[in-house]
Amino acid sequence: MVVYTCSRGDLLMDFAFKIRSMMFREWMCGNKSVKDICKKYGLSRKCFYKFKKRFDKDGFEGLRDKIRRSPSMPHTLSLEKRLAIMDCVYDKPVRGPRYIVMSLRQKGIYASEGAVWNFLFGEELNTRRKRRLWASSQGKDVFTKKEKQYMRSKHHHVESSSPGKLVGLDTITVSVKGLGKIWQYTACDTYSSYGWAKLYLQKTADNAVDFFSNHMLRNCPEGKIKRVLTDQGVEFYSARHKDVDSYFTVAVKWCGVEHTVTKKAHPWTNGYTERLNQTIWQEFYLSRLVRPFNSIQELQKELDEFMTEYNFKRVHTGYKLKAGGFKFPAHAFFDIRERAKTIEIKY
Repeated sequence: MVVYTCSRGDLLMDFAFKIRSMMFREWMCGNKSVKDICKKYGLSRKCFYKFKKRFDKDGFEGLRDKIRRSPSMPHTLSLEKRLAIMDCVYDKPVRGPRYIVMSLRQKGIYASEGAVWNFLFGEELNTRRKRRLWASSQGKDVFTKKEKQYMRSKHHHVESSSPGKLVGLDTITVSVKGLGKIWQYTACDTYSSYGWAKLYLQKTADNAVDFFSNHMLRNCPEGKIKRVLTDQGVEFYSARHKDVDSYFTVAVKWCGVEHTVTKKAHPWTNGYTERLNQTIWQEFYLSRLVRPFNSIQELQKELDEFMTEYNFKRVHTGYKLKAGGFKFPAHAFFDIRERAKTIEIKY
């Protein structure tokens, strides 16, 4: 004995067919109008005439639901094409979908650029960095020595348990209309992200000492800063005379502060200051480079206003401030738990 089973969908299709057959038998009898039949069976007249067209063509069998075929997916990639794409990613991880399409065509394999990009997106290989990381995980040497050092350093954070324990210093160059090329000396506390910034016409050791002594120390409590970190720039460090302290180092030690330098070509070690420089560039300089300035003092005045807003009014989202329950960098640097009043800073 053979037992036939049907799914729930098949039962519903058969039930719909029986209802439609009853509806058209009543209509064929001529006792009721189309309007009455549609009202009785809860069907629109448009739907009735759609089935009537199928009934006129195929009879009662035309009232059955049609089994729709699976939609064609023209952009679906075969296993062969996907493996060929992965080979291209492994060979040249820095190249994108357009290069991959051209490489596949040379091998007689055809795929659209959009289909390749969709496949890479699904495999989380849609960016150059992701492709390079994947190729590296497969044993391919794709990163330079400097990039490997940077990647390893991202897992190590600067440890500073209190404000002033470690302050990073750095310089950047800015070209301003009316002033030409000027240098900005920047400092950032690695615990609170509290910052200092001052402009000079030249990059010298004298200006570095002036920035540290007359700008930083005068605007913080005595003995607050314990150690400063700089790169090996000529304004901070003497590479020719490593055994002899530089002018900046002597001045810093005379103030009772320790001076350390980063390794050569390791700018990420001083990442807090680098990030502050980026913030100042994006939020301060980009909106001011389009207009000229008559003097460096005029630009410095606006920079002072920006740094006051950054330290006391701009909400900071650093993980160290969040962990300490602080809202602004000045709150953490001066250890103020409640909303701090703006401190007048004299330069």
